[in-house]
Amino acid sequence: MEENMELTAERSLEIITEQIEKSRQAVSKDTGQWLFVSGLTTMLMSVIVASVNLLTRMPIAHLLWFAFPLIIWLVMKYINRNRVPVPESLVGTLVKKTWYTILTFALVYSVVAVVWNRYMVVYESPDVYLCAGMHITPTVVTLLAVAVSITGLILKKSSLVWFGLLSFMILRCGFFSLILGRLLSPTEFGKLSLIRPCDYIFLFALVGLMLPGWMLKKQK
Repeated sequence: MEENMELTAERSLEIITEQIEKSRQAVSKDTGQWLFVSGLTTMLMSVIVASVNLLTRMPIAHLLWFAFPLIIWLVMKYINRNRVPVPESLVGTLVKKTWYTILTFALVYSVVAVVWNRYMVVYESPDVYLCAGMHITPTVVTLLAVAVSITGLILKKSSLVWFGLLSFMILRCGFFSLILGRLLSPTEFGKLSLIRPCDYIFLFALVGLMLPGWMLKKQK
């Protein structure tokens, strides 16, 4: 009797482990599609905002970024309109809560930073603004890179962890700007101020979202 109970307990543990692994695989594919589509949409948005800024010679198109969460939601809603939803699971819940938390932090920080920086520009000197201004793009990119890596840890996908770290290092160490500085003349490099931070966002969307999403989508 005791031996049968041990075998039953072991089999139960095996079944639970198998179910968790199946859930992880299902969530991985679903997350992969979300990352892939979000990456492509972000890259397209970066091109649109940069083009409008270049044509108007004004950075007003950056206001479109505040509508971007809604745009992503509508795009994903349309793509998944006929798709069977992934059943709720512990793994899926962890991934969702990770992204909901990070995106909430990023959105709140962006809104506060816009108001704070506007105040600094109007009421403070350039030197004070340089020291006390809030930098939106580096902070948001850092948060998203962390979210990608945490997602990789939850799904046990080491490639996702490394993609998050790689995208963070490329953008935060100034490597991208260094390459552009070597390739472009000082005049051309100065014109990049009209499209920034679209170039950084485009690169992050490629390395930190689209490529890892594509890898998750292609997994067997």
